[in-house]
Amino acid sequence: MEEKIISEEQLEIMRHKARKRQNIAIVLTFLAFVLYIGMFYVALIEKEGMSVLFVVKIVFAAAVLAIATFGLLWYIVVHRTYEKFNSNYKSKYVIQVLNGIPGFEGLEYHPEGGFTWDEIRNAGVVANGEKQHFESEDQLFGEYEHVKFRISDVVTKKLVRRDGKTKTEEIFGGQVICLLGFDDLKVSKGHIQIFEKEFLSNFAGWKAEHQIQTENEAFQSRFRVYADDEHNAYYILTPQRIEKIMEFADAVKGQISLVFYDEKLFAAVKRESMFDAVMDEPVSKQTEYILEDADFIQKAKGILIVS
Repeated sequence: MEEKIISEEQLEIMRHKARKRQNIAIVLTFLAFVLYIGMFYVALIEKEGMSVLFVVKIVFAAAVLAIATFGLLWYIVVHRTYEKFNSNYKSKYVIQVLNGIPGFEGLEYHPEGGFTWDEIRNAGVVANGEKQHFESEDQLFGEYEHVKFRISDVVTKKLVRRDGKTKTEEIFGGQVICLLGFDDLKVSKGHIQIFEKEFLSNFAGWKAEHQIQTENEAFQSRFRVYADDEHNAYYILTPQRIEKIMEFADAVKGQISLVFYDEKLFAAVKRESMFDAVMDEPVSKQTEYILEDADFIQKAKGILIVS
């Protein structure tokens, strides 16, 4: 039976092993690059003659082959050790760290799980883009202080046409959290969307009918608010809640958007995944990042859910 617990020391050993193999792949790639330059030089010098253009050609060709070589070496030498490190980090270590924080319980991690395109579209928290290019993975379920939440990485993309070619372009890449029961007393009748201005500048999705103005000048200069119903917006967005939203935005690194809808609160922030392990930083440092992500969940509950 597979052990469910892994220590920081065990994970650090795995990281060192993966990083060592990565360094080997880098050194071998550099040697291959030098070898490719030599091979091209010997094969082509008599035909092309020495010139600046000749040097550029052989360096470019050698670089292309070196990149391909590194990809092959990564798969052969590094891939398995990194995946072992990353898998243990994602499926065991992150949950362990969060379980050690008072208030978190019932945590479940699903690497292939996530929000559906329809859920993101209906929430209106980020532009959902093209359905066939939508991605959501690394989902965490659980409760914090008896409030249920789910958080997942989300990437949305759209099709753009440039220079006669159709390409995909990322609209949003970050994390989306959904909390059930954003307030013990209130339920939002319809959508209330709150976007930081920079977030809104890249937002190409659906917006509610009414743009809402508040009396808080600091809030108004930083955020744009849209709502299905104006009276509902003023009912939910009390002066106290507006202050808490600004505190939340100050505490979270990255541009945010928020949506109150029925008994749910959605929050989206543009930032890196909490589940991706990296080889170039000690596990102790990455533990700090997990605690920062936990703080994101705590503040979403503590600042936004309690009036």
